[in-house]
Amino acid sequence: MPAYVVLTKLTAAGRTSIRNDPDRLDEVTRQAERLGAKVRHQFATLGAYDFVTVIEAADNAAVGRISAEISSIGTAVLTAYPAIGLDRFTELLRMQPYRTEPHRWQTALWARAVRRAGRYWVTTRHVRRYCRPFVVEGADHLRGFGGPAIVIANHTSHFDTPAVLSALPERVRGKIVIAAAADKFYGSRRKRTWWYSLFHGTFPVSRGGGTKQLDYPLSLFRRGWSILIYPEGGRSKSGQVQRFRHGVAVMAMQAKVPVIPVYVEGLRDVMPKGQREPRPAAVRARIGAPIRLEGVASVPEGTALLEDAMRALAGAQPRQAEAPAGELAAAPGSGGGGS
Repeated sequence: MPAYVVLTKLTAAGRTSIRNDPDRLDEVTRQAERLGAKVRHQFATLGAYDFVTVIEAADNAAVGRISAEISSIGTAVLTAYPAIGLDRFTELLRMQPYRTEPHRWQTALWARAVRRAGRYWVTTRHVRRYCRPFVVEGADHLRGFGGPAIVIANHTSHFDTPAVLSALPERVRGKIVIAAAADKFYGSRRKRTWWYSLFHGTFPVSRGGGTKQLDYPLSLFRRGWSILIYPEGGRSKSGQVQRFRHGVAVMAMQAKVPVIPVYVEGLRDVMPKGQREPRPAAVRARIGAPIRLEGVASVPEGTALLEDAMRALAGAQPRQAEAPAGELAAAPGSGGGGS
């Protein structure tokens, strides 16, 4: 999960409370963890703030809720800032500017017509050439279903998106866009970013971006569109299902749309990470039944439910069953989008 630096300034009542009951500090820590955060480090400081705490939380909205909840007690005022490692900071300094706003014309009727006309050249011919044979299981789960929905898939290859789109029925495939890492697909001035938005149906997502990035997806759901996203956040080197990030659960719970899991195996043989040219191999796509998260108590619980559904399609153990002792209470995944 993303890390945040939380600066705390005690009120007069807070200083009195801690002076009379030093264990009150531990209670605040436990309260933050009950709200879904994981406290990693905490320091008392001399200066403008009384405490510096490093926590992990699902996203900016989760940290905001924690700050508001604890501040409402009247004993402390919290200010939270996202934190990144120095290596990532150095990488960001060298990074070229990239587009963060979607090309909103991509859902227009003319864009849909162009994308459908170009689908054979962009997607279908490559799947037919390199996915031999290409077997789809579980298509009956989507009989009569037309969206909107969030389609999630495991991520092992740059060939994942063509395979997943080819596995979906036309009534879903014809009205779906793909979340893509902005720094990878929309970051170079030499690349024609409109090409990805038009022919691949992608829209930019900034890694670790916050709740502002929900605006465009939520507008798509309201208009009956579906979104394909990779909740692992990056390609798996081992081929095994990785820990899910929380973004999909947050989106599904807020938009109240179902989540369709699709597990694809064999694509690491077609185009593994680090290989530029694909090669033919057998590929199998398994489509699971749509999952609704209405009634799920928390985002971590929703994330675990979705991850276990993907693991079931992969024939793997549920996450809780394979987590070692001591990890069960930890909030799963790490926030952000993937490509």
